[in-house]
Amino acid sequence: MGYTTPVTLVVEFAQFVEAVRRFGEPEEGCVLRKVVGDVVHLTHVNASAGVQIVTLFQGGEEDVERTLSAEGLKTMRGVWVTEASLEHLARVAGEAHIAAVAYQTPDGPGLWMDVFPTPPSEGDVLRAIFDEFVTEGLLVDRDFDTFLAEAKPQVRVLGPEEIERFLKQKPRP
Repeated sequence: MGYTTPVTLVVEFAQFVEAVRRFGEPEEGCVLRKVVGDVVHLTHVNASAGVQIVTLFQGGEEDVERTLSAEGLKTMRGVWVTEASLEHLARVAGEAHIAAVAYQTPDGPGLWMDVFPTPPSEGDVLRAIFDEFVTEGLLVDRDFDTFLAEAKPQVRVLGPEEIERFLKQKPRP
């Protein structure tokens, strides 16, 4: 079932597993997932057949990972791209978006910073700080809503243009 031109099959999430089994490489392949806001983008590629299968899942990354794992599909973070999108990726590869979060703790104010390769939403930034704090053991037995209520986080994101503007304001040594 080879295709002369690479094709992308877009399906509803309910049909995604069936589409991967029918047109993909479920044993050797992997479903890549990328979180964009509150949507998980899922892609699977059968390179030998020239087929990319795409769906969107409205909900949590853990839910979709658990569902696909139960169906025997391997997943990892990432996204398949087409050759046409490589030029776009090359353009944005050097564009950093710096996110800063000011927050409150019982011991006083705190500041957290991170960098993103694409413009993050406020929700992306808040989820990133929360996940990092949980992973590092700084938050124990707290849920995301409790974190937001107690930390009162304030998010600021600087895009490439703003970063460049700040750099131009500084004297060069």
